[in-house]
Amino acid sequence: MSVGSSISENAIIQFSADVHVRMQQMQSRTQPYVEMREMKGKAMAYDGLGTVELGNLQGRFAPVEFAEMEHWRRKITKVRFGATLPIDRQDVEERLTNPESGYAKALAMAAKRKFDKVVVDAMFADVVTGEDFTNTVTAATDGVLTVDATAGLTYEKLLEIHENFINNEVGNDMATKFCMGITGGEHTDLMSELELTSGDYSREYVVDQGTIQKAAGINLIKFAATGAGGADPILSTSAGVRTSFCMAEGAICVGMARTWEIKIEDRNDLYDTRQVKITGVLGAVRTEGKLIQKVTTTV
Repeated sequence: MSVGSSISENAIIQFSADVHVRMQQMQSRTQPYVEMREMKGKAMAYDGLGTVELGNLQGRFAPVEFAEMEHWRRKITKVRFGATLPIDRQDVEERLTNPESGYAKALAMAAKRKFDKVVVDAMFADVVTGEDFTNTVTAATDGVLTVDATAGLTYEKLLEIHENFINNEVGNDMATKFCMGITGGEHTDLMSELELTSGDYSREYVVDQGTIQKAAGINLIKFAATGAGGADPILSTSAGVRTSFCMAEGAICVGMARTWEIKIEDRNDLYDTRQVKITGVLGAVRTEGKLIQKVTTTV
């Protein structure tokens, strides 16, 4: 064996054939509760109808009077998202394994996280409305209520959320799914509520493998308190207060121009380089303010 070949072999770093990707978000957790629509063009409109009141008809042969019905539309704007990771051929050769699959897996996880971030950001964002999209409606004006749980997310606060939904005719006539975003701190609060975990109060098996899955009929969606790798958390915080949510299904409409595309390509402008790239186009809008409640908790 020549000296040159011996040095080359010693320079090789042996790694496992499987690339380990750090624990991240594996799925879009809000997707089961949102309305999905295919989006074409630069933007799309989400159209809706208001309520109708029946009037009294006086006497025989009463004249026809048209009832008023609100027609409204809300703008969903396209936003392109993407990320690209380079792969140097030398890295592949020296590690005896190709990191392409691990990179693709990490980018797919990032796409799931981005979907939830777009949905949560749309919950309390201003909405552009009107036939020509010339009006701006804030979350509060739109009917989004705020529940102050900074003293603790308790059973009584969950009852307050249900009271708000009932008073706004949300879920009164048909079975409606509700979900709430929480972090570890809110989970600890809820696990301390006997009304939620004790069989003396509930016959639902809401605690599974040490974690609570549902509280007072509301499905719980768990997010990290801090973002992975320094990214912003999905549930934002400011001045020691976390902004969470409770929403009824259909509260958010997500427009998707195309599904996430992951490509592995050669970079002809760079020597011995390939790239793993993900792209997608998303947009989201609040469909009706009363379907969402802002829940503030203490960090």
